[in-house]
Amino acid sequence: MTKLTSDAIEVINRNALVSVALNQGYNAFLPVYDNGIDLILHNETTGDTKLVQLKGRWTIDKKYLGRNIWIAFPDRGEWYVAPHDTMVALGERHTHTARWAKGTYSKSPLGMTDREELSAYRFGNPQTVTSEAAEQDSAPSC
Repeated sequence: MTKLTSDAIEVINRNALVSVALNQGYNAFLPVYDNGIDLILHNETTGDTKLVQLKGRWTIDKKYLGRNIWIAFPDRGEWYVAPHDTMVALGERHTHTARWAKGTYSKSPLGMTDREELSAYRFGNPQTVTSEAAEQDSAPSC
């Protein structure tokens, strides 16, 4: 097996998140210029729009404070999409660390308390989406 580059991992993660987003009724758009936003999720039915920064783990960063950015990250097969500033508030116990003093803090995997606090932001599981799509694709059409 070939060791994947960080760019390849980001593409794989983005595609997994987009699959889950489509299943939740969102469309995904890639900004021409990143500036901290990796993709934009928009649900035309509800009008909900999320400016998303894609991460490989739970991450908070001072450069995202006050910017209405949502952090998307996987944990144990599930994707979470949560408002960055809410994550900072929930992770207040980490804001007294040397890493946060330098501007960023990340962790993986999530502990039980973290998963409970973020349960409202659980977005979905790509494997479930893939299985459901395969079942729908193989169902006889009427």
